[in-house]
Order: sequence, then C-alpha cells, then structure tokens
Amino acid sequence: MKAKRLLGTIRMMMCMGSKKRGALARKHHFFGMVGENVRILPRTLPVYSELIFIHNNVSIGRNADFVTHDGIDFTLNKLPEDQRMDYRFKERIGCIEIMDNVMIGSNSIILYDTRIGPNVIIASGSVVTKDCEPNSVYAGIPARKIGTFDDFMKRRYRQETEGVISTTTHNQNLTPEEVDAAKKHFLRNHGELPQ
Repeated sequence: MKAKRLLGTIRMMMCMGSKKRGALARKHHFFGMVGENVRILPRTLPVYSELIFIHNNVSIGRNADFVTHDGIDFTLNKLPEDQRMDYRFKERIGCIEIMDNVMIGSNSIILYDTRIGPNVIIASGSVVTKDCEPNSVYAGIPARKIGTFDDFMKRRYRQETEGVISTTTHNQNLTPEEVDAAKKHFLRNHGELPQ
C-alpha cells in the first residue's frame, strides 16, 4: 500500500461515523470528488481512489468495494517463457462515478468504467459491471434492474406508515420498545405469532 493511501486509510479508520468519514474524504481529497451529505461506512481507501467521483447525498454501505483496476498484467507478464508474448502488459484502470441520491448496499462491488445514475439503490451483495440507469433499483450478480426508485420509495412509505416493518429514528441506539416491536415483527413473519 502506497504511503498516501495508507495514511488516508488510517485517518478513515480513526474517524468515527460514516458522515464524518464522508466529510474527511471531501476535505482531504481522498477521492476524485466527494459531494455534500456523503456517508462512507468502509474504512479503507480503494486503490486509485482518485478515479472515483462521488456526487451529493450518497450512502456507501459497509465493505462496499470499488475496483478501479484489473491487475491481470501481473499474471500475463509472469507466464512461462513458451506462453508469454513479446510484449509487456500494463495494468488497466478506469473511473467510477456515483451520481446524486444513491445508496450502495453493504458488500457490493462496483467495477471500473461504470456510472451509477441519480436516484439509484444498489442492493447489498450486488456486483455492478455496467452503468446503472437513473431512478432504478439494482440487485444481483451481475446487478440487474429489479424496479424503480420511485416505486421503492412509495412501497417503503406504505410499509412504514402501516407499521408493516420495524423502524427506528435513532442511529445505533434502539429503545427497548423498538427492540420489542422488531422481535414481534420477526415472530409474526415466521408464523410464531398471529398476524
């Protein structure tokens, strides 16, 4: 790990809170660009983070990984003599751009040369291999469009206002009532309590 990336990673690791990490990354130019109201849960800086452009109101989940290079040059250049070409391969690099109002779920992988359009949700564990169109929800390996952002927002509103799902307004501090409500929702959904 190069010194600049190592020092940036150490600063990110020591920074408590995803909003504070977003502000730190913006202040110290850890990425090609970091907009306003950016939450960054990962504590390590990706390789070539200067190739990553993050716009406004973006939330990046835990262990999300941004792949800005391929690294195949190492393997191709170390092939046995009889398989090697008379050419020295170079490392391929590419940019990643995340537009406004995007949520990238935990454990997602975003590959180089991709743009995630505005108003997009990337489900946890997804692998983004191509551009994501605006106002969409993507999931899977590779990530595919499974719905629209607007439909997701309306469904979430209905679920919250009808009490279909458990929610909290506290960041990482649940009240005993919220814990109890979440347990009851869980047991109802698993048939252990009456609907």
